[in-house]
Amino acid sequence: MLFYDLLRPFSYLTVDYGGKWRLDWAIPAALAAASTAIVGALAYCYPVAVMGDAGLIAKLLSFVQSLPGFYIAALAAIATFNRLDIDRTMPAPPPKIQIRVRGKSIAIDLTRRRYLCVLLAFLTAESLCLIVAAIFAIAVAPAMYELVRPEFRFWIKLGFLGTYLLFFWQLLVVTFIGLFYLGDRIHQPDDNVPLSQMPARD
Repeated sequence: MLFYDLLRPFSYLTVDYGGKWRLDWAIPAALAAASTAIVGALAYCYPVAVMGDAGLIAKLLSFVQSLPGFYIAALAAIATFNRLDIDRTMPAPPPKIQIRVRGKSIAIDLTRRRYLCVLLAFLTAESLCLIVAAIFAIAVAPAMYELVRPEFRFWIKLGFLGTYLLFFWQLLVVTFIGLFYLGDRIHQPDDNVPLSQMPARD
């Protein structure tokens, strides 16, 4: 139960609706593969800094470490937002998520409020993990270089960079999904609302 509570911010990855895996994994993996290949090709021929205080990981860290505060502020705003239609179930087929009720796991349909809360909680947790991973990587890299044979250093560094970029791009893609819902979709009528019932505009 303890681990369930600690890992619950990552429950966004278990939200079920058609094609979500493409946004969660396929697009970030493609972006990570492309960016890692570019950096790797350049680093193989030129002295490109990946680790260290002036390396790519440090640059990404300086960007990511500013995000948790914004995510937490947005999460608090959505959780307390006083608007009734945000608590209606999302249009059919609604996304589903597994929750525990009296020790049993059941699937429930998500409202827009709960979906956005789950999404923002995930972004907060993932950004914190990326920050900690980058700090440890920068601190430990010099010692690791001494323990690893020179011919393996490049590939180990590239493997870590590819893994880090996978979750970094995932963070950005999911952030854009959240921006879409907060900036546009949350203000649109449901698909089953007749046009005659849509609010008039000046």
